[in-house]
Amino acid sequence: MSGFDANWLHQREPFDLAARSGTLAAQFCAAVASSANGPLRIIDLAAGAGANFRALAPLLHGDQDWLLVDHDPVLLDAQQAQIARWATGQGWSCHALEGGLSVDTGSARWRVRGHLLDLAQSLEQLELAGFDGVTTTAFLDLVSAAWLDRLGALLAHARRPLLATLTVDGQRDWLPRLPADKFIHDAFLRHQSGDKGFGASLGSAATACLADRLTAHGYLVRTARSDWHIGADQRDMLLKMVEESLAVACATEPTASPLFAKWSDERTAQIASRQLLLTVGHLDLLALPPA
Repeated sequence: MSGFDANWLHQREPFDLAARSGTLAAQFCAAVASSANGPLRIIDLAAGAGANFRALAPLLHGDQDWLLVDHDPVLLDAQQAQIARWATGQGWSCHALEGGLSVDTGSARWRVRGHLLDLAQSLEQLELAGFDGVTTTAFLDLVSAAWLDRLGALLAHARRPLLATLTVDGQRDWLPRLPADKFIHDAFLRHQSGDKGFGASLGSAATACLADRLTAHGYLVRTARSDWHIGADQRDMLLKMVEESLAVACATEPTASPLFAKWSDERTAQIASRQLLLTVGHLDLLALPPA
């Protein structure tokens, strides 16, 4: 699987938080709460540094027990540090438990545990029926159709709701536009379809593919846009996106590297003069099991 470092996940988290669909999140929380008996139990797949927990725990209310699953032990360590820092910043108490943390908000207690697992090889080891809801974020565009078949089968067997947020949909709209944007975009789409450890990645087709799979299992599926809108004053993020686009394009089409480098120079100059805007397309998906 293609890895993500904790610094990048930290940089993108404010953009993710602003982009998430509040409507779908509220509907997921209502579905989870309606079936829970005792503390709400949530499993987060490809949890990274715990962004889903930080976004959703305050919306769920009440006592909660989260299992954050990831294949990267470095990110599992980052989970605890970032959650502890976030909880302290909110004025809540936080202390270590065996295998995780406990966050006490005064009105609720949230237990958070990390779990090391290779989701590409060992997805079926997870007992989804032991949880009230399943979440994942910024992940499904990395997987294959065959892997989504496996996930769909597990969800259907467990009959649990899923909230999958911030799946890339392929849109990148740079303003002002440049002639080379099309070549950069084409390279990005080809890179998306590469193998990230789960077989040929679905990329921008992932949300529609999963929606079809779960609808066939009788799920009610809803989607909503969750685009990043990166403004001219958010220069660090714009620079990151230009650097990423240049690296991907050069790796995908090395013979066009001079064209891509010129594009990068123009975009960097626009960032310096606060002339550049960028929209990055994402989709959120909520899937509710049949009654």
